Amino acid sequence: MLERRKPRLGTLDVIPVAVVADRETTRGALLALMDEDAELVAAGEASSPEEADKLLASPDVRVILVSLPLSADGSEPPGLAFIRHAKKVRPDIGIVSLKRDVDEHRLRAALDAGADACCMVTTPQTRLVQAIKAVAAGATWLDPEISKVLLHPSQRATGTAAPRLSPREEQILRLLTHGYTNEEIALRIACAPATVKTHLLHLFRKLGVRDRVSAAVAALRAGIF
Repeated sequence: MLERRKPRLGTLDVIPVAVVADRETTRGALLALMDEDAELVAAGEASSPEEADKLLASPDVRVILVSLPLSADGSEPPGLAFIRHAKKVRPDIGIVSLKRDVDEHRLRAALDAGADACCMVTTPQTRLVQAIKAVAAGATWLDPEISKVLLHPSQRATGTAAPRLSPREEQILRLLTHGYTNEEIALRIACAPATVKTHLLHLFRKLGVRDRVSAAVAALRAGIF
């Protein structure tokens, strides 16, 4: 039986997607998800706005996924600055802004900066792929979880964990999906790195995976949050 090969970058049959994210785990999870869809192909990655300039220079790129941190000094967040710059330099590129927290002000700021779509970092794979294909076609997209916040600011969307996870496991998985290291997670939840490692081993077993990137992919695919 002949294996069907995925069309390569540069052909008309695929949507070239680049990823700009400061966290290595986030980049790896997003790139892995694209490998699973026949219509998407990775067109590059960057960890900062400065590195991402080379992506804007590539005529192949049609969509860029952006997940960058908030500024530490109160200045404009690098993600917003990059989105505004990218739209000025390459208005033909679709921008999908990926948010780590549901915050109405930040969501509206991303849209005002020129983002064509807003999703959560933990948005399920099927909806994220829909968003990518929508902006590649010139449309706009708001993930349902984000739409609820913008249309009903007093209501926050809630999710049901599947498989069943403890509150601490959900907390650690969310931080892992956002790209934090074991040491960073330990600082945030006030425990020892060894304790985080133990929780991760339990998480990997429940999710049926063996590493951090696969766990993040599983969380995105299942829409755990």
